[in-house]
Amino acid sequence: MPLRFDPERSLPEQIGEWLDEAALTLAALPATGLRPAGAGSGWPDYVRELEDLGWDRESDDFLPRPGADQVERLDHVLTWVPLIEDRKLRAVVNMRLIVHPISGRHRWEWRKIGNKLGANHKTIQAWHQRACAVIAKKIRPDAFFTSQIPQFADI
Repeated sequence: MPLRFDPERSLPEQIGEWLDEAALTLAALPATGLRPAGAGSGWPDYVRELEDLGWDRESDDFLPRPGADQVERLDHVLTWVPLIEDRKLRAVVNMRLIVHPISGRHRWEWRKIGNKLGANHKTIQAWHQRACAVIAKKIRPDAFFTSQIPQFADI
């Protein structure tokens, strides 16, 4: 299912949600078959650092493999990141796109990003919201399929 613009809700808020969904989809993409074939091991990878675990789930299964519609939305959302011209805003968005494939948690929490960029975690959250607003100004609701928006269905 392609992205759907809801005219009743804030577009920057929806963009933030789509970025979160894209991060989960990106983490769930299979990482096998991407390297040159060669010697390998049948043993699963192990976590080298305890902090890398960081999950509160009952199972240590990977996130479910994304479907074609999720990958399509991911591709669409990732085209928005280059629209952010401010490097610090783009860095925040890129860091938040990194999600742990087992826990589904963001690898870069707000405080961790703040420490990295030398700012308060509340400031970092505000930068992320500003980045979503920048994207919202640069994309137009009519960039989405107009037949998905009820008031444009008859056009």
